[in-house]
Amino acid sequence: MILHPFAVPEKFLYALEHCKIKGRYGGEPRVETLTMFRNKLYRLVEAAVKNWIFDKRFISKFLISTGVFLVTYFFFSYVVRDPIPMIDETVLGLGAGIFSYIMLGRKDMNSDGAMKKRVELRSKVDRIEFTESDFLKKVETILYENESGKLDDVIKQIIAPEYKYKFSGLEDREEVVQFLRLLENRFNFRRLKREEKHFKRFVDGRTGKGFIESKNLDYPLYAVYKLFKKNISSFK
Repeated sequence: MILHPFAVPEKFLYALEHCKIKGRYGGEPRVETLTMFRNKLYRLVEAAVKNWIFDKRFISKFLISTGVFLVTYFFFSYVVRDPIPMIDETVLGLGAGIFSYIMLGRKDMNSDGAMKKRVELRSKVDRIEFTESDFLKKVETILYENESGKLDDVIKQIIAPEYKYKFSGLEDREEVVQFLRLLENRFNFRRLKREEKHFKRFVDGRTGKGFIESKNLDYPLYAVYKLFKKNISSFK
C-alpha cells in the first residue's frame, strides 16, 4: 500500500514546482512496486501538463475557434443556398469550431512549451528519494500483529489504545501527522467512527462477534490509525 496526497493533478503540479517531496518506507519495498508508483506519477504529470497548457492557451484557442465558427457560418450562409436557412450553417459552424478547438489542443500538447514542461516535471519525479523510516517500521510491525492476532484484541485497541509511541522530535511528529492525514483521505474512517458504539457493545458482551465480522471493515488498519491518533493528540 502506497499513500500519497497527489490525487489531483493541480496539487501535484504545485508540489513539484514549490515543494521538496520526500518518500518514506518501512520494510524494503520491491523494485517493481516503486516502478509502478513512478509510472503512476508520470501519468499525473501528463494530466498536470494538459491542464497547465489548457489554462495557458484557453483564450487564444477560444478566439481562434470562434473565428472558425463565424467564417464557416457566413461562408455557408452566402455561398451555399439551402431551403432552411441558419440551421445547417449553425451546425456546420459549431462542428468546425469544436473540431478546430480539439486539434489546437492536441497541437498544444505536442508544442515545445508542453514538451519542456513535461520533461521538467518528470525529472523532478525521478529525483524523489525514498528513505527508511523508523516510524513506518513501527506502523508495519503493529499492523502485522493486528492482522495475525485475535479480533477481540484489535477491537479493544480501537476502543482504548494502549501503546505509547515515543516521538523523536517535531520532524517525527510531522511525519505521523501526514501519515494520519493520508489515511483519512484514502479510507472512510468516518464510517468506522460511527461503528465504535458497536465495538463497545462487543467488548461489553452485548454484541456478537458475527455482527462485527459481517461489517467487512479493515479493523487492523483502523486500530493503527486510532493508536497514533491518540499519541499525536498527547504530544507536546
